[in-house]
Parts: sequence; structure tokens; C-alpha cells
Amino acid sequence: MAADTNASIPITRPHLPPVERFTEVVAEIFQSRMLSNFAKYSRLLEERAATILDHPSPYSVSSCDIGLTLAWQALECPPGEVIVPSFTFCSTVNALRWNGLVPVFADVDPKTYCIDPEHVRRLISPRTVGIAAVHVFGLPAPIGALETLAHEHGLRLVLDAAHGLGGRYQGKALGGFGDASVFSLSGTKLVTGGEGGLATFRDPADAERFTFLRVYGFKGDYNCRHIGLNGKLSELNAALAWLSLDLLETALERRHAQVERYRRALAECPDISWQAIPAGCVHGFKDLALRFRKPDQRLAAETELAAAGIMTKRYFFPAHHMEAYKPFVRGRLPVTDELRERLLCIPLYHDLADETLDTIASVIRQSLTAGRDTVRFTRTSVDHAAA
Repeated sequence: MAADTNASIPITRPHLPPVERFTEVVAEIFQSRMLSNFAKYSRLLEERAATILDHPSPYSVSSCDIGLTLAWQALECPPGEVIVPSFTFCSTVNALRWNGLVPVFADVDPKTYCIDPEHVRRLISPRTVGIAAVHVFGLPAPIGALETLAHEHGLRLVLDAAHGLGGRYQGKALGGFGDASVFSLSGTKLVTGGEGGLATFRDPADAERFTFLRVYGFKGDYNCRHIGLNGKLSELNAALAWLSLDLLETALERRHAQVERYRRALAECPDISWQAIPAGCVHGFKDLALRFRKPDQRLAAETELAAAGIMTKRYFFPAHHMEAYKPFVRGRLPVTDELRERLLCIPLYHDLADETLDTIASVIRQSLTAGRDTVRFTRTSVDHAAA
């Protein structure tokens, strides 16, 4: 069932700074006539992000999608295979193919929904050159285990941190892990520039290559040192993201309170479970996913919510079911396929009123109750017919 984009209660809304403050900044940008080329606000964004991400040198880029593509290029991986979860947005895998790398799909942990390190270990072969992991819905991937595997086998580790702003692992923000981490600033994220991204690197040499790659491959002299792309972040996007970074802590606090309210409201629903949060992890809650015990329960909730004007989303559509990636499927991914049939993301955003949240939870409870009543009615009818 497709998401209803005309729903009166959307699944997400960006949390934005006061329009008057943004207007002041836009007026300054208009006066300067510097709309791009890593001018004042791109630099300010990178400086502020350094503190937020616990990394000394984040680099702005036009999108997380372009950032991932250029990050793999900056790492100079030799031709080969990269182990990647199928349970992710397509950008994670698209970036590999743009770099001529072959995706090998791994299953995910049934509790955290993040890539399963043990399955990764079994998939490593002499052809493997890297691991791509994802902070799913804002929950940190199993970074420690993946770092160990990458070190043991001499592999590159890239973390798709599109959902990662606000997440923490072992007391640290997510910018300092992996050979590269790439964050999104698109309109559905906790911090947004409208569009945009941030990339961090472990090795300064990789970071330096990235700074060429994100601006066609040259700096100033029009002499390409690398085969790059236009990954420049506009000053308007950078300024909005710079202002919005100040909202991250309040946005994260609000989302944690909303998630706890949902959990209390649905505590008496044994047919619903939640993404597990391992010790040492702080969830960023870019999305909130309910896991239903049966697919028809998800369908019932989805249908009732849509009828009430409440938008939901089945997320993710696994990559190994996508037309572009079916040729790379090698085996079954049972956990990923189960999640595909049972997860439903529900509204979560800063100005979602508590009363509206309670209504959403009530509709979900009613859908489950109606389903149980239907089952009881059907069984009773069958028993009567048999008698």
C-alpha cells in the first residue's frame, strides 16, 4: 500500500529555526552574492558540525547520496565486493555501483535491524574489499564488531549515517567511526538544510581526496587531479543547516519523550514490538518503526491509520527485491524479508502534539482489537457450522 501523501497528519515535518533568523542570513547572502563555492556559511556549518559529530573536520556536500558515492571514491578501494545490508535505502547500494563495486547482501539482526556482524563474517571472501553499514532509523550499527572485522581482514568500512545525527555510540557522536561516515541534511532529518550532507574520514589523505572530488576534481586551477562531481552545497542550504544544528539537542529530547509516550500508550499490545537499543547506544530516532507479529496486523493498522488521515510508511523496501539489484542476489535473507512484511513507521516530528500522538496510538490499538474480534467471530462461526 502506497503512503498517502495527502494525509492530514504527515509522517514527518522538518524542525526549523525562526523564519526571521533565516531571513536575516538570506539577506546577508544576497548582499554578498556568494551563493556557492564553499563560502562563509558552508565553512560555518563545518565548524559547528565538528562539535556535534565529535570529529575535527567534517566536510559539507550537496547530499548524503553524493557524499556516499564520493566517499567510496576517496577511499580508493580496489575492484571487488562490498558487504552491505539489503535492509537500507537504495543510496547505500547505488554508491557502490557508481564506483564499480559489487554488492553482497547481508542480513540484519532481528532485534536491532542493523547489519548482522556474524553474517558479514560468513560472507567475507578473497574478493571482499569493504563493508557498508547503516545506522538504521538512527540506531548506531554494531560499530565495534564491524571495526574489528574490517581490521582483521584489511577491509574499508563506510557507515551510511544518513539517519545518524543525534545517535551516539559508547558515549561519542557518530562522526569518528569507520573509514568514512556520511550524514544527511535532507528535509526529513532531525537537522535539515533542505538538502545537503556531511562527510567525515579517518585518514586525512582520504579526506583531502574528498575535498577535490566534491568540486569536480580540481581546486582553483581547473586542472582535475581526480574524476570528481559537483558536490557543492549551496550557501542557502548551508545557512539553514548551520542554524538548524542548534536545534539538534532539543529535537532529540523531544523525540525521545514522544517515543516513550508511544511505548506507554501501546504497552498493552503484545502483538507490537520495538527496535532494540543495545547498551552503549543512543538512538537518534529519525524514524519510529512498529513491528507487528503478523503481516495482516500491519495491514489493518496501516488501513485504519490511512482512513483517519494519518500517514505511515513501509520502510525499507529491501534492495535485494529491487529490479536494479536482483542480479546480485545470492541467497535468502530471512530477517530482512520478515521486517519487510511487518514494519510500519508512524508519525514522529517535533511539533506533533501529544494529543495527536495519543490519537495515533488509539487507532493502532483499535485496529489490533478489531483484528482479534474478527478472528474470534470467524472461529465461532466455523464451530457453529461444524456443529
